[in-house]
Amino acid sequence: MNTALIVKDTLPRKNFSAIAQLGLKALNLALVHAAALDPRLPPGLVEDVLADVEKLGDVVPSAKQARSESVAATSAQNVALAEGHTRVRQVRAAVRRAMAPADVKRGYGVGRKLKTRVVSDVKAAIQQILDRAKEKPAEAESLGIVKKDLDGLALSLTAITDADAKQEQRRASAPLTTQERNRIGNRILAAVARIEGAGRLEFANDPVKRASFEALGAGPRIRRNAGAGSAATEAAASG
Repeated sequence: MNTALIVKDTLPRKNFSAIAQLGLKALNLALVHAAALDPRLPPGLVEDVLADVEKLGDVVPSAKQARSESVAATSAQNVALAEGHTRVRQVRAAVRRAMAPADVKRGYGVGRKLKTRVVSDVKAAIQQILDRAKEKPAEAESLGIVKKDLDGLALSLTAITDADAKQEQRRASAPLTTQERNRIGNRILAAVARIEGAGRLEFANDPVKRASFEALGAGPRIRRNAGAGSAATEAAASG
């Protein structure tokens, strides 16, 4: 929006379906009374509100999708971590059951705490086993650890690394998309407030016309989860 409106990227005080409807009502009033209101409004405000109302139908679902993708990426990461954690535990158990000497047990991380959902813990544990087996292949074979086990660990390590990268990317992008949605919603509300104020001033002595503008500021302030109402918002934005 090119007009000088002060907006925040926090969740708007109204839900997005209500914001779209309010924006359309304000636009209608601004267009009907354009000759009277234009001198009181920032240049380009009406055009910018129209663009934002249309855009809101896109960014609300996009914000919801971004959050869903972030949750899905986190879920994939947890699955990869669980699989890697299980492989590490079984290798350590096999080393213990083989009655390996204390230094060998330490070499495979036996006795060290391992948190299932801590990426650095699981990756470090897998890498330690792979390094030890590579350095002492005969020892690994004597403990019953074969290539199949090591290949499985390597695959788990790759899966965890990839899942972690995707999860971080999704988690980083989700707030940005949400902020964009919030800014658009708040811009519309700020523009509606300017239109309301202009109408109140212009029709100060005309209670009938003034009432239409006063109605723009009426109604409760609603807080609700950001993803709700996207279908209604799209319908409102499409007119």
